[in-house]
Amino acid sequence: MKAPKAGNGAGGAPSSGIAIETEKIPPGGMRLKGSLDAAELSLECEGVAPAGPLDYDLRVEAASGQLIARGRLAIPVQFVCARCVKTFASAVRVPRYLFARPFEAREIIDLTESVREDIIIALPLKPLCREECKGLCPRCGRDRNLERCSCPPPGGDARWGALEGIELPPEKPI
Repeated sequence: MKAPKAGNGAGGAPSSGIAIETEKIPPGGMRLKGSLDAAELSLECEGVAPAGPLDYDLRVEAASGQLIARGRLAIPVQFVCARCVKTFASAVRVPRYLFARPFEAREIIDLTESVREDIIIALPLKPLCREECKGLCPRCGRDRNLERCSCPPPGGDARWGALEGIELPPEKPI
């Protein structure tokens, strides 16, 4: 079985994938804990770069012809802030990973693709270096976290100008 070789929490080298040999799962299940080289997950995309191996801690069981793996995943990632365009590090965590699939008596099931999908789902849509990041000025490009600029605030959308003179009737209580 590949997965138990994966560091096993003792500082070993990351493994190649997270594969489970179903015939080696004991009746009470087993624990898989280790690391997986981030290159195995192909997570690189614009603004996202793994900064270390994926750590996993899984409980694997075979029940009624189903392989069930559940546990936690975590990987350090370098992001580019969506507001100020600075690089920052953060951990992406999947606190409740779950994989379930029917299997045959002697089968090797690779969880790597399922783990990859859960990590991708956990990536933030708009990574921010910090929640209160002010970003860059859209006119002069200055980092508004570091300095103020003298640019006027952006104006409203002229297409909505015709609605400015409309007076709405007061709302009636429910």
